Amino acid sequence: MTAAYEAWLGLRNPTVVGLSYLMIVLLVAAASTLRVAVATSVVSVLALNFFFLPPVRTLILEDPENWVALFVFLVVSYVGSRLSVMARERARLVEERQDAERMRERAELKSALLSSLGHDLKTPLTAIAVAADNLRTALDDEGQRREQLNIVRSEVARLTRLVQDIVDMARIETGAVAPMLEWVHPADIVDAAVQQVEQTLAGHPIDVQVACAGEVRVDPRLTAAALAHVLENAGAYAPAGTPITVSVGHDGSELTLAVRDRGAGIAPGNQDNLFGQFYRGVGAGRGSFRTGMGLAITRGLTVAQGGRVSAENHPQGGAVFTLTVPADARAAGPEDQEGS
Repeated sequence: MTAAYEAWLGLRNPTVVGLSYLMIVLLVAAASTLRVAVATSVVSVLALNFFFLPPVRTLILEDPENWVALFVFLVVSYVGSRLSVMARERARLVEERQDAERMRERAELKSALLSSLGHDLKTPLTAIAVAADNLRTALDDEGQRREQLNIVRSEVARLTRLVQDIVDMARIETGAVAPMLEWVHPADIVDAAVQQVEQTLAGHPIDVQVACAGEVRVDPRLTAAALAHVLENAGAYAPAGTPITVSVGHDGSELTLAVRDRGAGIAPGNQDNLFGQFYRGVGAGRGSFRTGMGLAITRGLTVAQGGRVSAENHPQGGAVFTLTVPADARAAGPEDQEGS
């Protein structure tokens, strides 16, 4: 800057030069240490004195006012440098506190995970062990044997679901979810989702309303898995026997899947917690199997496809969960267009 002002531009105004040097000092202070900033201040004072304050090309000052101006410039440069460095150190402390808070939350999350998994694994394993002991006693009643086998089958399904939840959550946390797009009819996605959680949906009439007749290009596995968790949540929190409505639509660029239940709805202030990990709301059936990961997995699988998920209360009662996923659409075509 000294070369530009003194040699190329021929600028001799000490005020303009002093403000330019001050800007450089502050920039250095913002990017470096206080020691470097102070050194830059001293060099700036010497350059201002030598090149721009009369008599130029010397470190002697004829006008006493220039000594005052030079001293003021040095003080302002030092104070500005110190304030800039302090602000940067303060910002670093805030960042370190935030990192510590994130580590604490992560530790609490791991503790909650272990506690949750310990409880969720213990219940089905205990049921399987009791049913196996009953079968070992060679029950004479065929109906009782069938009942015990059904218990084993049900609890194994619960364990399988839990393991899949853990795998899905791990893949989401590590960013290992990669969508694989295929042409599929939306009704097939809904059918696959219902089959995944048919045990939770037992006793709930499922009303499927598909407003698009053609096919959409999405990842059917991720979309069905995300929808399955929403359906599972609706089945757990809606009273037995009440219907669950699944509405499917396409607006030209996005596929929308909305699930409405007839439960108590979302309690005020709970919208922000619904999609958090291990969050379990109150009001689910006593026998429902909840890991607290379902809606968090829904959000992760939906976001991985560039989509979004939301929840709100329905004006006529119950809650509505809406999944929106980017998707091209086409009329149902011949098989040779599959995967094109």
